[in-house]
Amino acid sequence: MGLSILNWIERHESQCSCKRSFPRSGQLQAHPAAPDRQSNQFDLRLHHGRSKCDDIKPNTFQIQVSDSTTDWTATRESSEWGVPSTLYVPVESQNQTVSGRKLASSRKVGPGGCPYSTGYTPVGGWEKLPPPTFPNFDPVKATIMRYRQQQGVNLGAWFVQEGWMEGGFMSCATGTKQAEFDILDGFGTSKDGLMSARAYMEQRWDTWITEDDFRNLAAMGINTVRLPIGYWSAGPYFTHYSPFDQYKSVYEFSWRYIARAINWAAKYDIGVIVDLHGAYGSQNGQAHSGLNDGNIQWYNTWNQDLTTELLVWIAKEISDITNVVGIQLLNEPQNRDSYWKWLPTAMDAMRAASPYAKTIPLYFHDAFVLEKGAAFVSKRQDFVVSDHHAYYVYTPSDQALSAQGHISKLDSSISNQFEQQSSIARRNLIVGEWSCALAWSSIQNSKSPVHDQTEFCQTQQDIWQSKGSGWTFWSYKMENCDQNSGWCFQSASKKFLAGNFSSWGIPMSTLSSANAGNVTGDKVSALSSIRTSISRVCLPTAHSALKSAYSFLSLDDEDEEDDGDDISKVGPNGFGRSLFTSAESQQVVERGIGGYTTFAARQAQQDRVAATNIDTFQAYVDAGRFKASDQATYNAQFAAGVKAVEGAITNIVSSFSKKA
Repeated sequence: MGLSILNWIERHESQCSCKRSFPRSGQLQAHPAAPDRQSNQFDLRLHHGRSKCDDIKPNTFQIQVSDSTTDWTATRESSEWGVPSTLYVPVESQNQTVSGRKLASSRKVGPGGCPYSTGYTPVGGWEKLPPPTFPNFDPVKATIMRYRQQQGVNLGAWFVQEGWMEGGFMSCATGTKQAEFDILDGFGTSKDGLMSARAYMEQRWDTWITEDDFRNLAAMGINTVRLPIGYWSAGPYFTHYSPFDQYKSVYEFSWRYIARAINWAAKYDIGVIVDLHGAYGSQNGQAHSGLNDGNIQWYNTWNQDLTTELLVWIAKEISDITNVVGIQLLNEPQNRDSYWKWLPTAMDAMRAASPYAKTIPLYFHDAFVLEKGAAFVSKRQDFVVSDHHAYYVYTPSDQALSAQGHISKLDSSISNQFEQQSSIARRNLIVGEWSCALAWSSIQNSKSPVHDQTEFCQTQQDIWQSKGSGWTFWSYKMENCDQNSGWCFQSASKKFLAGNFSSWGIPMSTLSSANAGNVTGDKVSALSSIRTSISRVCLPTAHSALKSAYSFLSLDDEDEEDDGDDISKVGPNGFGRSLFTSAESQQVVERGIGGYTTFAARQAQQDRVAATNIDTFQAYVDAGRFKASDQATYNAQFAAGVKAVEGAITNIVSSFSKKA
């Protein structure tokens, strides 16, 4: 792959045709069914415009010898830059998948012998892939989604390819067969190669994860997804000055697929953290950065500026999307001074991108140094969140430790350290990647490997959830999922985890013990119905209906006989009657919203992220629902609403327990 990059540099420097141009909107190709450009994707608002070829710095993609004594990583301990986050798990079935994969076409293209294709049409037709369009921003719903406890998964191997997760998909890739560039290189740069590569990738984006996956995740109680993307994923323009530039036509519609994913998530009240997984020049030399040649070029000013330019565009493009709960600036960078100096500069530039960007949560990776991440958060006043990744399979010390040894360490030193740093970060700390994976050496002597691995997995989940603001498991899906349960959530959720997570963060044991003590033994099964009833309630919005879809979560109608049971029947959407008599000047206050929000944030533990800064009242003021002078009434509504909704939950539990 190094030769391919060098060839690209030579061609680029000799031809030097880099006139800055922006795609047009809404035009059609000769193919009457397929749109031409990513509508509304680009405009002239980008920062750091480069229009002259002499702006290109000759060392931007200079190839380094990976074992050179001058190489940064070769001269420092791994503890200074972090441990790689990918682990190739070779299993026999996976190897068979790679060698036995039947390609869609007998005609081959490119040096990798990849399947030839004349194009790809999305399942259901092009109308299923519209230009990026999103509902109007809802500040009330956005506030709740951004501050709530996160229970999530990473959608890996969707928009950023990683060979260890998808050997079959890499079957015609060249080089190490691990990075996305390896796939493109396998197709080559001929007209047929580019056309076929585009079809190959679009089929992946269209079918690897579908709306059904979001529906299923929501049904399980997953409320957040972390969506890894590369700089190339933002579309052809953003492949400039990179090895991906020669393949830019492949990414003509990539942003449309990303926008559709965000809208799918919104449909099921799932928040999205858009995570820049691969940056210009590669921030760590690993496959998930797009290249896997070990060369790390991100730490020069040129590539950092390109990355900032992209992040500013992303901030302007998606900060006003209700269910985008955060933008992550960079995934797993090395712990270098230049990274920590770049972070605040990039964040400030993103904040200036638009009024909405001023308040969007900005996530950043702690470079595998928990303390540095917490300290960074503590010094900023805006909504920033530190992302820590926790894996226990890579280092010799981890591999030498038994499963029970890992559990003991998690319960003691790791838990204590995490809690301490979470406090410093005002709880703005999540574990954005973790897994149930253990090295074989950690479980080979176990008398009950599955039991030990289950305990190991659930111990992690409990710590990340109780000490911080939540977690996103790596990863939701991969090839040969059942053979890699430690890494694949679809299997781990059945084998090691509870398999059903309350989307409200309510442990059913808490409900049964606090509100329905008579539900014991064989009656516990009744709680599954309660869980379903509660989790199906939609989040409140600035335009919520006055009536709940669930009769047991609604107020009595005004014209019905008053049975004195309002306290047990008040629900999230029961806005028809006031529980608090306010002054005449404050009658404009929306009744019940405060109680619902409070219940969601406090009773259901959804106020974990930036808990000390949450201000739901301000969200309503911003939405034009309340006046600033309504603060006192709103506070009183909070207290009354909490009591009412707790009563409603008690009523639900009691009702189900009587039926059990």
